[in-house]
Amino acid sequence: SLTGRVSVKFVIGREGDVQTAQDGGSELPDQTIVGCVVRGFQNLSFPKPEGGIVTVVYPIIFSPGDQ
Repeated sequence: SLTGRVSVKFVIGREGDVQTAQDGGSELPDQTIVGCVVRGFQNLSFPKPEGGIVTVVYPIIFSPGDQ
């Protein structure tokens, strides 16, 4: 029954580390799940961005799978 969109807004720093991550306008009613997803983004790392700091809003859609 976990259905909805979680949007995570995060900032990738000059070295490729995630500097901040926050709820970017999620529609999923369970804030515990939203918080868990946001915390997962805080531990990510990326290649160094060529243009400097990058801000991303990444949506994740939760929907029931085939049963």
